[in-house]
Amino acid sequence: MRAPARAALANGIPVWTLPRPGATATTVTLWLLTGSRYESAEVAGGTHLLEHILMQAPLGGSGRPTDLLEALGGEANAITSRDHLALYARVPAPESLSALEILAHALAEPRLTEEVLEAERKVVQEELRLAAGDPFDVVHDVFYDVAFAGHPLGRAVGGTAESVGRVDLDDLRAYHAKWVRAGSVGVVVCGDVTPDAVLKVLERGPLNAVPSLSAPRPDQGLPRIHGGRRGLALNNDSAGVVLGGPAVPYGHHLLPAWQVLMDLVAGASSALLFEEIRNRRGLAYDMWGFTNAYHDTGVWRAFVATAPEHVEEVVETATTLLAQRAEDGWTAGEVELATRRTAGLLQLETEQSLEEALFYGRYGLIPAHPSWTLGDHIEAIRAVTADDVLGCLRMAIDPLIITVAGID
Repeated sequence: MRAPARAALANGIPVWTLPRPGATATTVTLWLLTGSRYESAEVAGGTHLLEHILMQAPLGGSGRPTDLLEALGGEANAITSRDHLALYARVPAPESLSALEILAHALAEPRLTEEVLEAERKVVQEELRLAAGDPFDVVHDVFYDVAFAGHPLGRAVGGTAESVGRVDLDDLRAYHAKWVRAGSVGVVVCGDVTPDAVLKVLERGPLNAVPSLSAPRPDQGLPRIHGGRRGLALNNDSAGVVLGGPAVPYGHHLLPAWQVLMDLVAGASSALLFEEIRNRRGLAYDMWGFTNAYHDTGVWRAFVATAPEHVEEVVETATTLLAQRAEDGWTAGEVELATRRTAGLLQLETEQSLEEALFYGRYGLIPAHPSWTLGDHIEAIRAVTADDVLGCLRMAIDPLIITVAGID
């Protein structure tokens, strides 16, 4: 596992290259270190809409970024979160520099037109319509609304059909001009490419000329996490259940312990909730546990897909098991097994260049921790103790959040 080569453009934009000599595929990622939490409520979902447009707006006379990247024999997509937007392309290694050039122009010089805006607005509104009727999807929006009530982190990343409908070209152009600047942009490339070659492409491209941030990212105050239970009625034959609570931000020394905790709670087939709810009682098929970190806070979620008539049994069983385990903890041997699973799965996941690039963006660029490495993080996971995990669990259920979607 090689250390990344770190450099910067003249304006300070960080450029990280993760070398994989001989790899057949290379992933290029461009990061905008802002997200839905920095939107105004009136145009909530605007960042997600902009993400769509950046990949679809034609670049001069050469075509849409998505089409150009697919023509290289690759795949392209984008991600919007509460605190970042990422454009990415995974291409055959010889095409990586061409992909980097395309994405740099897509991010820095999009053609924001009414035609593209209206087309992508309809696509996004259709995406929101489908999500609103899916209990396994919308239950997470309910969770965030409870957890961060009154704070921008509580809003759905995609906004609503109504708020997206209010976004106009002036909004998009102002948002783009505000955030596509040095201090809010980063580049991570992973694959068979040299750092010098990556820098040369970027230095002659538009990102090298973007100005610095005109103002610091707004201070939204330390988000307070609220507990409670909320249900959303849907006419559906399935129900989504989420149990969760507070976790820690990126850069926190206990973040590896939280990831081990998720394996012990709902990740492995022998995990606390998985063993009782799925394996013994047969109340669920799909179940997982995950921790979401942000630069200033974090939350964890355990998701269970079940039938509406089983919701109360799932909730009662899960809350009882969590409370009991917060008293007893896990043995050192159980935690050691979980650290091996967590570290091993992370290594398997990041065999793909895309996943490794995304990890460096999330754990390094977002919290501004340029010394973070995947290897160090894996070693930190392996060093997690039973006391670390027990302390995290006790924090995790104080307060506890329970959300359900799918009971009509």
